[in-house]
Amino acid sequence: MTDERIDRTRAALIAYDVCRRALTPRNPDRAAAMRPVLEAWVRVIAAARAAGLPIIYTTPVSRADGADVVILPTDLSAETGQPPLTNCVEGTWDAEFPDEIAPRAEDFVFLKRRPSAFHGTGVAELLRMLRRDTMVIGGGATNRGVETSVREAFNLDIASVAVRECCWSGDAVAHAYSLDKAMKMFARIRTLDETIAMLGGS
Repeated sequence: MTDERIDRTRAALIAYDVCRRALTPRNPDRAAAMRPVLEAWVRVIAAARAAGLPIIYTTPVSRADGADVVILPTDLSAETGQPPLTNCVEGTWDAEFPDEIAPRAEDFVFLKRRPSAFHGTGVAELLRMLRRDTMVIGGGATNRGVETSVREAFNLDIASVAVRECCWSGDAVAHAYSLDKAMKMFARIRTLDETIAMLGGS
């Protein structure tokens, strides 16, 4: 697989929900556990910038009053007593991005209120406008939003490369199944080093 290449002129990087709440949480133990993922993001963003890829950030938000929170009956919400989707509160520290990977002026940032990177965001329209039909993606949760986005990209005729080290989930079994089984029909699953090599880096 090391001889694979991504056409730099047709690809974009989707930094899916790489917000502070996920990557630099206030809980020190959780922050330490997420540090390798943050470092992987530093590397993949640097590689994407070097390759000239547009970088598209999403962050999951809901209103402070909860008026737009998804309240639908699901098995998971029944088991946990929580809404099926728990976003950051719009405009708060949690919804911002870590300093190490903060967007630059030339990047694109989209607020996202549903699991897909595409639903109601304008990301698909931007990719068409930029003439990009391949996305490199990572984020969390792997088995929720990342997989949802990869499946929707497939329906939109957008090729996907999911970067293992840039994905995370609170459910290790679901995380592994998503990367090793479920997403393989819809995407190429590659390591960070493989992805950087595909972009022409080292």
